[in-house]
Amino acid sequence: MATAADLMTPDIPRSVRHRTVRETIAALQGHTWDEVGHVYLVDDHAVLMGQVPIERLLHAKEQTALAELEGLPPIEVLPGDGAETVALRAVERHDADVAVIDGHRRLLGAIPIGRLLALLHEEHVDNFLRMGGVSKVDHLHPSLTAQQTFTAVRARLPWLLVGLAGGFMAGGVASAFEDSLKREVALAFFLPLVVYMADAVGTQTETVLVRRLAYGDVALWAQLTRETLIGAAIGTIVAVVASAGLWIWNGHPTLAVVVGASLGVTAIVATAIASLLPLGLMRLGADPALASGPIATVVQDILSVGIYLMIATALLPL
Repeated sequence: MATAADLMTPDIPRSVRHRTVRETIAALQGHTWDEVGHVYLVDDHAVLMGQVPIERLLHAKEQTALAELEGLPPIEVLPGDGAETVALRAVERHDADVAVIDGHRRLLGAIPIGRLLALLHEEHVDNFLRMGGVSKVDHLHPSLTAQQTFTAVRARLPWLLVGLAGGFMAGGVASAFEDSLKREVALAFFLPLVVYMADAVGTQTETVLVRRLAYGDVALWAQLTRETLIGAAIGTIVAVVASAGLWIWNGHPTLAVVVGASLGVTAIVATAIASLLPLGLMRLGADPALASGPIATVVQDILSVGIYLMIATALLPL
């Protein structure tokens, strides 16, 4: 994974705060800089003190001290910080002024905006391709060699086999409630609805979480608490709407309660599963953007079928 050190250039304008505009411009002339959007202010020990935007420097009077032109503090990052996290921090603050410092806040260099934009573009394209099961090779070379075809199949097939195994397991769970399905055939009509809603709620949670993980670490308990509350709120609303609608539609109150209760419970479970899996996969070294979707879908499908049919068995008359 690329780091801030990989994007950094040490070739940037630096100055002490008491230097005048005239002296600074004279020092800038005659040199080609890798990054010249700001003049970085340092003390006698090269410790970062602030920055002056180059446009302020060009509009100021010649005798003005740089300290009077100082802008907002730059974003400070360490050389080992992840490059994508650094880029997202710059975008979040609507600022491309990123200074790289060491553990003692000594200025090592800065990251040019062009490198940040190029990184974000590359990472977003790569993420979209990987989420679709497509590699960079697939994207860049439509005519694949036999070796590249084998590599692409090997990358995609394991997750499909996980889904296939999950489908068999979900079928096994449903078969355990064969008597309930025979007793109330209408239960089968709404099984796809329960599974779909759980998948949809879980997918929303995964998307938000993976995006947050790109910015940095996410606290497990804070994430679980937040998403469980959201899942409970969504589940309650969906349960009430579905129960009322189904009751009005077919006049079967018990079936309406079964479907509504199942939607409410599976929404909560789906948000918990969709929170735990990406965090767990990340700590195991797997890519949460690629792996969490297929695995979470399988787990949610199995649990949704089981929860729906258990509630049905408990509430429907023998």
